[in-house]
Amino acid sequence: MKNSRKNLILAAILGALLLILGTVLVVQYVSERLREEAEKDRFMEICSDVELQTLRIQYSDGAEMSIQLGSNRSISSITHNGVQYESGRIDESEVQRIIAKVTSFSVGNSFEPQTADLSSYGLSPEQCRLTATKTDGSSAVLLVGNLTSDKSGVYVSRYGESRVYIAEYALYQEISLPFEDLLNKMVLNYSRQEVNRIDFERRSNGDKWTLLPLEDYDNGVFLEPRYQVTYPMEREPKNEMITLANLILQLRVTQYVPIAAEDFESYGLSDPEYTFTLRLNSGETIYVYLSMELGGYYYGYCSNNQNTFCISADSLPGLNLSPFEMIDSCVIHGYLDDVRTVNVSIKDTSFTIEILMGSDFVSDETIFNLDQRNAKVYTTQGDCYALMLFESIFWMPVSRVDYEASPLLENVEATISVVKTNSETISLKLVPNGDNEFYCFINDRYSGFIVDRSVLYKDNGHQFSGFGVWDAYLLTNEAIDNKNVNDVYDRT
Repeated sequence: MKNSRKNLILAAILGALLLILGTVLVVQYVSERLREEAEKDRFMEICSDVELQTLRIQYSDGAEMSIQLGSNRSISSITHNGVQYESGRIDESEVQRIIAKVTSFSVGNSFEPQTADLSSYGLSPEQCRLTATKTDGSSAVLLVGNLTSDKSGVYVSRYGESRVYIAEYALYQEISLPFEDLLNKMVLNYSRQEVNRIDFERRSNGDKWTLLPLEDYDNGVFLEPRYQVTYPMEREPKNEMITLANLILQLRVTQYVPIAAEDFESYGLSDPEYTFTLRLNSGETIYVYLSMELGGYYYGYCSNNQNTFCISADSLPGLNLSPFEMIDSCVIHGYLDDVRTVNVSIKDTSFTIEILMGSDFVSDETIFNLDQRNAKVYTTQGDCYALMLFESIFWMPVSRVDYEASPLLENVEATISVVKTNSETISLKLVPNGDNEFYCFINDRYSGFIVDRSVLYKDNGHQFSGFGVWDAYLLTNEAIDNKNVNDVYDRT
């Protein structure tokens, strides 16, 4: 009897627990459903990404944009105000982000307006109309109106429905973005192999240069890109010019900036400061025009792109360098291991340099004699007088070119005759051009090069570079005459 009573009590307790558990589960289920319904009410989807075929955005001022998707859901093209932009001109990620934002977005409150006139909400007529055409041919239309009074949201409604929703502010931001923000920032995208020639001109000072891409050089490890400068003289370019050329071939703008034709003068574009001309192997010619630097930017436009833009000045290093700062512009070339003798005559004085390289310059096998005397004399800081003299001859910079001049080979002030280890000979003769310059004759023919008088006569003090040949010779002689037993001499 007692056991039966206990069993009844336990059964009653178990039943009560089950009832409580069931009630809790029902309450949780109902709460979850209510939460889901509430979340659903706070989210609006115009069209899913898998269904979308075309998104058309029309603005109250008459502007419009149509985004066409391809079969793989990538952007096929965009048409903006009647102008079509193919996929290569478009920033794919930026456009996809906008599609996602304007076809699915959060909403706050919604209400039934008291009147059919929705003009107070900017919905009659609407400020913007979004039309999503699906792959099955059906369409969904969203009307976008004014911002709310606190500017935290924007009024929207579905076409054909009376209910008004307050969408998140982000929706307004996306439809208000300038069209130019959707364009690919890479204006040009050419490889060196596609280009036959690059010409550069700077209007204000007349600087010009011409650069030809050459076949890559295989150094055994990788293919090394090569160029040849043909104007203002035939030389190899320095890294500064190569870097600038590569940046132009792959020109990326900082931002597109719509500039009306009547405002071109204010942005330095009515008469651009810089012009790049790219002559392609296909026969096409591309022009890039840039203004002078304005507030840290160059403004510009390109012949194959109707959109004006700006580029950060830091993005185009070397643009303000002169051609002679970007070209290997030494008058004659020579390296320690390919020069045998150098005979120099300046006015009534002559001297001879003899070189025989060992494993390296400092080795005992290396000979560098000036008039049969050892010129490997050093300062206590390790600077070498012989190298200073060598550099004064073979690092002699061209100041400018004048291919139209016809100077006579007379009144020669200096002659430098070089014999290389391969028996090649070079003769450089300097003929005065007024009081401050020399014409350069190479192998008795006028080269078109003009050098400053300082290439012969310049004492650069205690700096072991930039000496003229004559002053470098005098200082090296002084060092040989006064060196100590360790071949060291310090200029006082």
